[in-house]
Amino acid sequence: MSNQSGIKASPALLDAFRAFTIDDDARTLLVKIEDESLEPGEIIKAKSSYFDDVALLAPYISEKEPLYILYRTDNTATGTTAGLTFISYIPDVAPVRRKMLYASTRNTLVRELGGDKITASFFATEKDEITREGFQKFAEHEKLSQPLTKEERALRSVREVEAKEGFAGTTTRKSHVSSGLTFPIGADVAGALAGMNCEEYNVIVLEIDVQKESIELAKKAQIEEPTHLHSMISTDQPRYTFFLFKHAIGQENHESLVFIYTCPPGSKIKEKMLYASCRAAIVAEAEAIAGMKVHKRVEAADGSEITRDSLLADLHPQQQETKRAFAKPKAPGRRR
Repeated sequence: MSNQSGIKASPALLDAFRAFTIDDDARTLLVKIEDESLEPGEIIKAKSSYFDDVALLAPYISEKEPLYILYRTDNTATGTTAGLTFISYIPDVAPVRRKMLYASTRNTLVRELGGDKITASFFATEKDEITREGFQKFAEHEKLSQPLTKEERALRSVREVEAKEGFAGTTTRKSHVSSGLTFPIGADVAGALAGMNCEEYNVIVLEIDVQKESIELAKKAQIEEPTHLHSMISTDQPRYTFFLFKHAIGQENHESLVFIYTCPPGSKIKEKMLYASCRAAIVAEAEAIAGMKVHKRVEAADGSEITRDSLLADLHPQQQETKRAFAKPKAPGRRR
């Protein structure tokens, strides 16, 4: 996999990481991006249990500044092999450039430090997520996930979400556990998502580059109507599309971020499997980078199925039912 942001671990970080891994009394190593380089922060000594020591992080976590945290795991707490939990903290309110840098660099950090040493990942977008309660939820999920492999856990998570709420259902904003996204996202993808609120474009189309093993930006554009999505979305390959749908219901204006997963029937089996296994993860990733909630997730064969009426029905089902209920009845036919 290629280095997505060009930022690499400094010699100082590699030295600090080696020291951290052999120091049994060390609980946490902080890592930050400074001057286009991954640099070491504090090494925090363990004082109590896995869960209680989360409180030691509080002084180092800012409301607006992203941070990577390597947190020593014990198998009693998580049910996993003892190792390191990788915490990626990227606040919703962080500056756009910082969010983009951290989102596109975290796979590089894991790879350069050695992915075999990291047994779990924990993503947070708000300071109050990194708490004892948040870690307990995370640990419970990890215990339930054993002894499956990382890829199997990701696939099972997708199936659990789909079975519980249906893929077209509303997604939640936060995720305490690894998103399951095994492919890195390109820097241009992170930049496009981070700028989703701008007026220059309201559609982003993403594709999986199977050869590079990465998620890339296929297109971005400003469209007037949902029916224009048809011309932007591939009709023979799966795609992920994020559409910022601005519309009015009565006197109220709405702005809804819609995630559209399209999978044409003629798509290759391998592509179907890859896109299906990553779709829940890409939603979580995009929400973290864009700082926006996905209001609706929609599945379709291709873009031609997406219309204004279909989106309004998905986003505002009660209003649409009311509208149909009070529609003017047809005039009675002429009697013979």
